[in-house]
Amino acid sequence: MRNRLLTLVMAVSLGGHNSISIGNGRDGAGFFGVSDGRRQLSVLHNDSPFYEDKERGWFWYEEPPTEAIPEPEPIAPSKQAVPEKKEEPTLAKPDGPKPLSAEWFRKNMETYRDKAIDNPTQQNVSTYMYLQRVMLDKAEKFSEVSQRVVMADALLDENSRRPIATFGAFAKDEMSTRGTEKAAKKLAETAGLWFFYDSTCDFCVKQAGVLKGLINAYGFKVLAIGRDGLPLTGGSFPDFTMDRGQAKKLGVETTPSLFLVKPGENGGAIQLGQGLLAGDEIIKRSIALAHQNGWLNNQEYEETRKVKPIQVETKTIQNIDEDIMNNPNDLVKTLRDNLKKQL
Repeated sequence: MRNRLLTLVMAVSLGGHNSISIGNGRDGAGFFGVSDGRRQLSVLHNDSPFYEDKERGWFWYEEPPTEAIPEPEPIAPSKQAVPEKKEEPTLAKPDGPKPLSAEWFRKNMETYRDKAIDNPTQQNVSTYMYLQRVMLDKAEKFSEVSQRVVMADALLDENSRRPIATFGAFAKDEMSTRGTEKAAKKLAETAGLWFFYDSTCDFCVKQAGVLKGLINAYGFKVLAIGRDGLPLTGGSFPDFTMDRGQAKKLGVETTPSLFLVKPGENGGAIQLGQGLLAGDEIIKRSIALAHQNGWLNNQEYEETRKVKPIQVETKTIQNIDEDIMNNPNDLVKTLRDNLKKQL
């Protein structure tokens, strides 16, 4: 008994509490059934890992191995139709104006000028001044060539329309004056003037004096019509007539009012103006409106003008198409042929 107790004490002191195995005494280890674990080891097979790797120590001090969880295989992404990106056509940048061309100066000259004004450094001012020098030189060269072209072409020379020389201009004015007197006297033979007035109108008195001068100079017949039925102050045109609706029919709104009147099938009443008019202005308007209405022919009218009219006709301009515009020779020929007819 004593030997068994000693054996138990030694087992406890050597193996610790983890190595104690307590049974019911059926295995012959005493009434406590204390064992040092060697009985359990005896049941291990020779192919146990303990024998294969016994240097590592007792297995119950190690954590049980964890089974490696296989990583899931990556799922290949489904091939979806990816719309192809359409490359947008690159637009070529429009070419700007040629440097130092007229178009370039129109678009850029103000920029250089403003830069020189806002920041007047020697460089900025010098750049602007030299650009201005180029622009002025180009204008001067254009002027020189223009003068040579004009001098070589009578249709472009203004001297053919009205003399440039002073004595020539005076001669043209004298011709115009003679033509005006001739046309006015001829017009006075077939047409007369209607003079609408009010007896209290001061301007009407002044206009009456002007009309008397035209009667003496050209022989115009004047019919004075009193809107208020009273004679004109001062006694001018004592043989006046009363307004019987003529003023309303002709649209007279103020006095004095003048109308150029021609009897006959080709005649009528043409308004010269409402308000006070000078004598030369009355004659000028009478000749122009008489020519417009066919009461004076073209030659009679042209002789009254101080500048010979040489103009490209509207019909010719309207007939010019793109083909002619794209051919400078055809364009010049078309315009010259039209102007040449008027020389």
